[in-house]
Amino acid sequence: MIEIDFLWVGEESKTGDAIGCRFTDPSTGRTVVVLIDGGFAETGDRIVNHVEKYYNTNVVDLVVCTHPDNDHIGGTSTVIEKLTVRRLLIHRPSQHGFSGDDYKSGAVENLVNVAILNGTVVDDSSFAGAQYFGGALTIAGPSEANYKAFLSGQAEYNSVANRVLRLLAESAASAKRAVRKVLGSDPGETLTGDNGGTTPRNNTSVICNLVVDGYRALLTGDAGEPALSAAADYLDSIGLGSQRIDFFDVPHHGSRHNLTKDLCDRLLGPVAGDMQRGSAYVTVGQKAEDHPRSEVANAIRRRGYPVYQARGINIWWHRGTPNRLDYGPIQPLGWLDESA
Repeated sequence: MIEIDFLWVGEESKTGDAIGCRFTDPSTGRTVVVLIDGGFAETGDRIVNHVEKYYNTNVVDLVVCTHPDNDHIGGTSTVIEKLTVRRLLIHRPSQHGFSGDDYKSGAVENLVNVAILNGTVVDDSSFAGAQYFGGALTIAGPSEANYKAFLSGQAEYNSVANRVLRLLAESAASAKRAVRKVLGSDPGETLTGDNGGTTPRNNTSVICNLVVDGYRALLTGDAGEPALSAAADYLDSIGLGSQRIDFFDVPHHGSRHNLTKDLCDRLLGPVAGDMQRGSAYVTVGQKAEDHPRSEVANAIRRRGYPVYQARGINIWWHRGTPNRLDYGPIQPLGWLDESA
């Protein structure tokens, strides 16, 4: 049995992640609960209510904080305070020589303190290769070396000069974008590079590979191309990379700064025509007009993965569980105009 819930995060244009997983531990036959990220501070109570209502428990076996951006770490304190959380996986920049606002080290240490006060085991040293629940859950990235290498570029990324350049580029791109249109057919691929890449802190995201009952889910946080490629290298090296992905967590809410054409080919497979290989899921704020980006959503769909968005609704993917009476079918995104 495996089920994954994508909880909606963001009433306006801001977006975050809050993901629930419940599955059968193949090593014990026990049902376990894993939560990945906590959205914003106001998301925490909804996560708690969801676990109690749909997972019928107040015990969480593992909480993973992929990285300490506010839209991922914000609600996690509430989860730890109001549920019984056995273990928290979180990487601590200050333990590797990176402290201050650039690295969100204060937010991380605050969450660690909450965990300690509530009797939660803090797991701060598990990088690529760590496994949980009889190997069902594998941490694919980052390695400790990559974690430190990514963080070493964060201060420069946050420099005033670089912020100005990024704002100018984003303003120019926004000025060109029209109202997004749904098309009747594939407009052809425009996704090539990753448009300069994502932040070093996003690249430190914990990447999780979950395999239960023959189904595979890849949960990516906000990781970008270098982090995802390194994770794919690691999974290939241990024989877990060749299995088709059934559930693909689109990184960084469908941003154009995280995936490339070649990386889509590697992770999802080549252009698939009408064949469906799996499904892809993305969280976007209810009024987020630019996400997921058209070229990203189309590239993923083109490879056999219809894209579903948690925009003001929770999404439930499940295998081997009874139906939920209050959850109905949802429609994937159509082909989106890439010309704007």
